Amino acid sequence: MNEELINQIVSRILSEPAFQALLQGNTTGTLENKVIKPDGIVLLNYVSDFERVLKAVKLSYGADYTLSILPSDQVLVAKPTLPEGMSWITPQDALSKTSWQQIIIPTCSPNTLAKAALGIRDNPINEIIGRGISLGISTLLVTEYLGFTAHTPKAYRELYDAYQQTIQSFGVRVCATLKEGCTTVTETGQSNRTSFYEQTVAVSEQSAPVREEISFDKKFLGDKQVYAIPEGSIVLVKRGTVISPLARDTLKSRKIELRQEMEEGRQ
Repeated sequence: MNEELINQIVSRILSEPAFQALLQGNTTGTLENKVIKPDGIVLLNYVSDFERVLKAVKLSYGADYTLSILPSDQVLVAKPTLPEGMSWITPQDALSKTSWQQIIIPTCSPNTLAKAALGIRDNPINEIIGRGISLGISTLLVTEYLGFTAHTPKAYRELYDAYQQTIQSFGVRVCATLKEGCTTVTETGQSNRTSFYEQTVAVSEQSAPVREEISFDKKFLGDKQVYAIPEGSIVLVKRGTVISPLARDTLKSRKIELRQEMEEGRQ
């Protein structure tokens, strides 16, 4: 290679805009500066309002983490559309990755909560949770979709309250929703959050309407009579009253509760 050819090559390299920008310490417009975000994984159980949940996750964590979504089998069938910036990940890839910095369970089910508290790791979602706890990875669990109501037996609710307190003692943060502040465990091991049961009962006492009680004295309750009863009320019938099958369906559809009226003198 002669000297003239070498000089031509060097001259061309030096004249490149990208090289000139580097020499001047300015890479704007020539080299894209990408901020590498830490990896976060979202463990997604099935719910009916995927769009709202995924938007909330992105709003809360999308700016700080590169979010991968690990779906349950039911979610995999539904395959909802992901917001921009999120991507699906297979169980194999999720379990082989070791760089997770944040674990998010926005739609925790009772099954997932119980298994996490008991250390059961029999599916990819609970395996990731177990690994996160073992490795001290920041983990957030949202209880919004546990499905308990004011009618759930107190003892059953308290069972899951105990599971919640157990996972908190493992260092897992617990939120009622993604928008609310999370609970922590104090040095005495007590949660600073009201229990599931106490929250539901308090809301029920404040907002539940008073249901009207109506006594039905006739011997036969048919569909036509049911439509004359206010929706959402309680109907008291005497022992031996005949209720047609169609009337029972209508009672259910109109949210009318059927109760047997206690006979006078009986307790």
